[in-house]
Amino acid sequence: MSILSLNTADIFNAIGGGSPLSIIDSVLHPQYVIRNSKTNAVALEFSGMASIQPGGRAQITNAPVENGKYQSINKVKEPSLVRCEIIITGLTGLTGSIPNIFDLTFTSQSSTLETIKTMLETANTYDIETPKETLQSYDLVDHDYNVNSQRGVSMLTVYLVFQEVMQQMEVVLSGSQSNSKPTNDAISQGVTGTGSATKDAGSTPSTVDELGKSWSSLKSSVGDIAGKATNAITTGFQSALDTVSKPVLAVTNSATQKASELAKEINENIT
Repeated sequence: MSILSLNTADIFNAIGGGSPLSIIDSVLHPQYVIRNSKTNAVALEFSGMASIQPGGRAQITNAPVENGKYQSINKVKEPSLVRCEIIITGLTGLTGSIPNIFDLTFTSQSSTLETIKTMLETANTYDIETPKETLQSYDLVDHDYNVNSQRGVSMLTVYLVFQEVMQQMEVVLSGSQSNSKPTNDAISQGVTGTGSATKDAGSTPSTVDELGKSWSSLKSSVGDIAGKATNAITTGFQSALDTVSKPVLAVTNSATQKASELAKEINENIT
């Protein structure tokens, strides 16, 4: 295997640019970029990436599973982690505000650290581009840096930890039965339901119409036994002609009296 991994597409693109320096840079210099997922702009400038370690993890059920019943519900994927080690070179070890003009990046160590702090404080997603793959939808969750004499006091090494933001697509059920609106438990024929809004449990006052229907149903069930009670309740009702000629308060009291009498008679005949 060759020491240099040549990409044919990069070579022809560089040749099309017509610059010998672009050819050398495209072939020999691998591209590692951290971009903003929304704007696709470079989110963090650095001199180079020393190492990158993407990793993933999933959990499966620990209990015994019947043969042939192992399904996707028994496995849960956890957010992936990406550990990066980036290098920011400086012109001198006395201050980090002066960028290294010789690497043509014009990125100072102080400004890079301020950008990293902003990334930690802000909820945002980033795409990490590597020659092998593009890691999408990650956010910065941890960082630390060091400077030592072995690498040089002017070289800043920053360790970054990115965690995957697992975004799911929102699904809205609609159709002819739901009139282009999300369905509910009354429409759905599923066993588990669709998760309608929860309502507080409680009783509501019965109306005269509802009590009248209940009394009719009771009469059809008990037959002649409720005959006497029917006559007593019927004589207690006022005619519609007399009701409409009375004040509103009298009409309200009349309706309340009718409901009370119906409820009382229904209770006596049932018990």
